[in-house]
Amino acid sequence: MNKKISLGMAVSIAAIVAAFAVVITYTAAIRVFDSRMSSVTERQNMYQVLSEIDMTVRQNYYGEISENYLQKNISQGYVLGLDDAHCGYLTADEYQLAVNESLGYTFGLGMDVDRSGEGYILVNVVYKGSPADKAGIKPGDLIVSVEGKDVLTVGYEKAMSLIAETSPKVSVVLSRSGKKSGYELTRSKFETKSVTYRVTGESIGVIKIYEFNAKTPEQFNAALNKLRNQNVTGLIIDLRDNGGDNYQYACEILDTLLPAGKLMSVTGKDGNSTIKYRSDSKFIDLPMEVLINEGTDGAAELFAAVMMNYEAAESVGNATAGHDTVQELFQLSNGCAVRITTGRWSDDLGEILSEGKVIPQFEVGLTSYQKVNRYLLSDESDPQLQTALDRVNAVIAAKKEAQAQENGTVTPSDSTTTTAKNAGKTTKEAQATTTTTKKG
Repeated sequence: MNKKISLGMAVSIAAIVAAFAVVITYTAAIRVFDSRMSSVTERQNMYQVLSEIDMTVRQNYYGEISENYLQKNISQGYVLGLDDAHCGYLTADEYQLAVNESLGYTFGLGMDVDRSGEGYILVNVVYKGSPADKAGIKPGDLIVSVEGKDVLTVGYEKAMSLIAETSPKVSVVLSRSGKKSGYELTRSKFETKSVTYRVTGESIGVIKIYEFNAKTPEQFNAALNKLRNQNVTGLIIDLRDNGGDNYQYACEILDTLLPAGKLMSVTGKDGNSTIKYRSDSKFIDLPMEVLINEGTDGAAELFAAVMMNYEAAESVGNATAGHDTVQELFQLSNGCAVRITTGRWSDDLGEILSEGKVIPQFEVGLTSYQKVNRYLLSDESDPQLQTALDRVNAVIAAKKEAQAQENGTVTPSDSTTTTAKNAGKTTKEAQATTTTTKKG
């Protein structure tokens, strides 16, 4: 039996619903307002305290105040207050240097160095075309004196400070095979060589990527093409000590290597995830391994994680730095800039990451000596490279056996059958059945 509602009752119900909606909207608005007012109040308190400090200092400070120096350090202090090691304040000169580095150009001497076992400055890498390269400095050289001061006398850290602070020219004394020679180096701008390549073993290509900048994809593709023209049967991509830099250029190389799919998504401040980069359907069909270590950072970590996620490559080495956030540079009106964290890229990569770090599928460490002299190791004395070489050769052999079995030309034994089956499985499935030692 249908019950009729009177017009007056309908009007009353509608009024109650409307009032309820107004209450909810009002309550939400009050909460937003309170939140914003709280934020405004906190900022006002911060500005008030800063103003009080400024007034007190200007009325009572005995020394002279450098306005430029004061402003720079106030700005740096604000960014430091974010308690985020990946954020920073850049002067106008530092900002231009960062822009140039992103474009593939560096201003400096062109050396990567470390502390030698004796306490001297060990030259690990000399970049082609740099002042150090043009002066004839070689990897393995020891810097024993800086600006006339013995490195052992003043200490490694002080000697490094002398190199950094003396500009534009710095004088050093190098020791090579026991013979000492003096050099005067002048800092200058040069194009960064971020990719090197070679063939190791019988026919395995090794591509070393030092960083990701605007020049890196072109250099990588040139290296890859030359290796493929040499008919390499596998590829090892060395990302050890790659400081990361630009995610865009890392994804451009991933696009070359991987089939169609998502390469990078970023979860922003609002909690929403946005796909930043995708790959097309073209890809490289070669067995691949990726070398990583604790110096593999940022975009290099993304690179390794995505290669593993697509099961396009296994990873060998040590856990990475754990930098799974994205930073952007914002230029200020005075020509300076701030680098701030704007998102996180690791949210959808599951078990590949642990606390932001990429965990290698095959963990292989280096001795203390090998770590210090890692750039001077031969292929045979580099245990991480050797493990990667063994792994890629195993995959190549398994694929050959699988193809022979399909063609009916080989009747494999039980052991080779297992290997051939592994070649047809995904990386994760194959690891469950291979006898290769994993993580020690």
